[in-house]
Parts: sequence; C-alpha cells; structure tokens
Amino acid sequence: MDKGDIEVLRNKIAALESRIDLLETEFSYLNRILIDCGFANGIETLKMTVEEVISEKLDLPSMKINEEEEL
Repeated sequence: MDKGDIEVLRNKIAALESRIDLLETEFSYLNRILIDCGFANGIETLKMTVEEVISEKLDLPSMKINEEEEL
C-alpha cells in the first residue's frame, strides 16, 4: 500500500467519523425532544409505541391490510 492509498483511507475514515458525530448529535437531539414530548425513554419508548400500534392495527379484523399499503 503506497502513501496515496493510505491518504485516501485516512480521508474516508475522517469522513465516516464526521458522519458518526453528526448522527450521534441528531440521535441525542431526537431522543431529548421525544422525552420532552412525553416519551419517557425517548426513542426506545417511541419504538415500543409504534410497534404496539402496528400490532393492534394488524389484529383488527375489520381492517383489511393491503400488502402494498405501508403501515
């Protein structure tokens, strides 16, 4: 591996680290505003709530779920 290849890899690593920092910041912000909106454990509580709503929707006999329909 020559110096050019190493520099390319370092640049890719730096770009990925930057993206991780951005995603961690966004995750923390989203988690905080969800907690402020009443989801006790933030994203974790939101996920559980959405899974419950989807499960209840699928359990309702009066609702016909079209496979092409998004939940």
